[in-house]
Amino acid sequence: METKLIPSGILRVYNALFEFIARERIKQQDTDLRQVHAHLISVITTSPLMWGHAIFIVPLMGCSVSLALGIIVSLLHMLSPFIFRWTSNAYLASNVMLTLGTAFVTLVAYNTGGFHSFAVLWYAAGPMLGGMTGGRRGVKTWAMLDLLLCIVYFIFTIYGFPFPNNLSLFGLKLANYFLVFGWLGLSAILSTLFVFLRDSNEQTLQEQGQRIDDLFRVLFHDLANSIGRISIGVLIARKQENSPQTNRGIEITSQAADSMFEITQNVRKMYAVSKGKADMDLSYESLNNAVEYVSKIFATDLEKKNLTLEYAFQKNTGLKLLIEPVSFKNQVLGNIISNAIKFSTPGSQITITAYPINQMYFAVEIRDQGIGMPASILSALFDLNKKTSRPGTQGEAGTGFGMHIMKSFVELYQGQVTVESFETRDSIVSGTTFKIILQGKWN
Repeated sequence: METKLIPSGILRVYNALFEFIARERIKQQDTDLRQVHAHLISVITTSPLMWGHAIFIVPLMGCSVSLALGIIVSLLHMLSPFIFRWTSNAYLASNVMLTLGTAFVTLVAYNTGGFHSFAVLWYAAGPMLGGMTGGRRGVKTWAMLDLLLCIVYFIFTIYGFPFPNNLSLFGLKLANYFLVFGWLGLSAILSTLFVFLRDSNEQTLQEQGQRIDDLFRVLFHDLANSIGRISIGVLIARKQENSPQTNRGIEITSQAADSMFEITQNVRKMYAVSKGKADMDLSYESLNNAVEYVSKIFATDLEKKNLTLEYAFQKNTGLKLLIEPVSFKNQVLGNIISNAIKFSTPGSQITITAYPINQMYFAVEIRDQGIGMPASILSALFDLNKKTSRPGTQGEAGTGFGMHIMKSFVELYQGQVTVESFETRDSIVSGTTFKIILQGKWN
């Protein structure tokens, strides 16, 4: 729906009306304004049909009560977009509009023959308008409700209920004109609206994608350069240090800088993989080396909480997993261990175990004795669109992104990850277990 196809005068009136209705929503920025547009255009499209029936068809039914009700319902339906002045709930506004429209159709259908009435065909507009203005819930809600009303009329008709039908032949012809031309206009306008909203959404996604691309480019270039300077600074500090003993602070800084540099390089590689410009290079790598790496990286964090990290190095000597080593150590194993430390109670234990599932696949389990996760967080743990972050046992902050990132890398290795967690209750001991299944071998 290109604006150049719409006369400028009409467009100015529409924009003024839209801004008046959505002023609070624009100010609060709490609503997708496309939903307000969809509602307003739906009302503008359907109101002339309702008023046409109320003025020309309903009076021919010979019922003054129906005429009064038709005018009241048509008026309230026309005013339904003003609901957005007081609420951001598009689903509520959609339901109000469609309830009034359905009530009007039901009124006309009852007075013009029930199931055999021309008006019954207008029930089909409910799911379409519900989807345009109320989303998936709108489609489901009004498909079920309108189907139920049609079934009720059908049953009553089958059992011979005497629906009044005083509409004249002229009235029937007029109603058919409304039906044919009304449906043509309604379907054309709403289809155009759908295309407009789809194209608008695609443009928004493209713009967001471009912003993300730009952000990644800055991250890869600027952050990598800064980390490189840290590494150089640590190297100079080592050379200038007079003490013959190893400075633990410099050692930790050096390890962290090297790790950060590897991570940025690996994120760059993952980004290229997601764009189809590269393949993830997988190789069989030692699980012992990965566990030794995270043990050193998180040594200080483990000490702060007096936690012990248990792992049978000797038992797993020779076990190699098909992974990309940098991301496995940092984004997979590192994220899980970081999470376990965050939610462990001081003095408890974190255990890493590995065992074969069959000749090709191995399971790696990371189990803590922490506070566990409630069902609401556990069910949404890998969903970026839901809030799962919460403070640790000593107030540690988090972003909620780590688990999604971890799962993404495991899937790039063609592996699987599951999680089981319990909060303390009755005889159940709290704790969380992550289970990663990967292709591996003994060597």
